Amino acid sequence: MKGARYLVVEGPVGVGKTNLARKLATRLEGRVVLEETGENPFLKLFYRNKKKYAFQAQVSFLLARYIQQTRFIHPDLFSSYLISDFLFGRGTIFARVCLGPDELDLYGKLMEQLDPRVPSPDLVVYLQASTSILLDRINKFGRNFERDMDRGWIEDLVDSYNSWFLRDRQYPVLVVNTDFVDFFNDESAFEGLVKAIEEHSGGIVGYNPSRNKGLLF
Repeated sequence: MKGARYLVVEGPVGVGKTNLARKLATRLEGRVVLEETGENPFLKLFYRNKKKYAFQAQVSFLLARYIQQTRFIHPDLFSSYLISDFLFGRGTIFARVCLGPDELDLYGKLMEQLDPRVPSPDLVVYLQASTSILLDRINKFGRNFERDMDRGWIEDLVDSYNSWFLRDRQYPVLVVNTDFVDFFNDESAFEGLVKAIEEHSGGIVGYNPSRNKGLLF
């Protein structure tokens, strides 16, 4: 995308956004900013009891993302690419799945106060994967407390992601299905993705990976 400097790689748990953000930063000679999830004191508790700890976990993430983005992300000063593995609005995607009506309303009011103060990405690379693929990746590569995740919860999260990016989107989006591609080890597929990012024309664009030939437009 011509003139794009601030890129965000997003997608549900297990889709591979962090590894891809790191590799894109190396390839584009940019800077990577990764979400500091390990500092959330409610995260492990949330995965044990989502109903009880959802609000605390989401508010903690919201404030951490706000501090991280306002402190480290200044797009006007970019001389090269900045690639992140999280969108500030990610919390709303999770909140719609995890919170009750009153909690969601309060969370939304907090977002309204903070959202105008954070920079907007020039392009979001939205990674998709089927529920079975996500669960398999989580069980293989996820942290111990993320494994054996409830299938229904993952399906609800995927639906919330799709709603956010395919219907309620606020940014240019490149939608990429990752079921049959490994960008970390398949250089042809990865270079195809880089080309798609560089040639993105704005709005929302679908991009479908091929098993054997990298990526197809």
